[in-house]
Amino acid sequence: MAINDWWTDRPEERYWLIAPSGGVVGDALSAPKSADDRRFEWSHELVSATAPGDTLFVWDRTLSVQGIAAWGRVLGPLGEETRDRRGESMTHWRMPVSDTLRLATPISLSALRRIGGEIVAIRDEVESWTDGPVYFPFIGAADTLVPAPAYLSKVPRDLVALLSSRFGFEFAL
Repeated sequence: MAINDWWTDRPEERYWLIAPSGGVVGDALSAPKSADDRRFEWSHELVSATAPGDTLFVWDRTLSVQGIAAWGRVLGPLGEETRDRRGESMTHWRMPVSDTLRLATPISLSALRRIGGEIVAIRDEVESWTDGPVYFPFIGAADTLVPAPAYLSKVPRDLVALLSSRFGFEFAL
């Protein structure tokens, strides 16, 4: 299987959301590389679609109120590493990233749900002109919005613009 890289011809689409299980990104994005279609996991394969200079937002599950709590940059270059897991060697994608910077105030799930209608509208818009999955970072309806159950997801530029305008952080779009 292949990633539906709808953003390839759109250089302004350079944003991602990572949801590491421990809340910490570390020095690199790292995820198992699929060896065949049976092991294909799109949120892992997206690591290979990141590029140096991309912005990485961090969903922190370890906070008392979960939310988008930090950001950093993808540094590159993309590589591979072998890891042993349960006696089996597995190849992982490895994309170096910068240290992350904490947002002054994390963007909580309840805050996202307050603008859920606008978030869902952005998702629907991207889906309307894209054939295949868009790997959006949130699933559900406006009032039931939750983070997608994914290691890495794609954040459309319009969603970054919305979050920036509503929550007071500035990114060059």
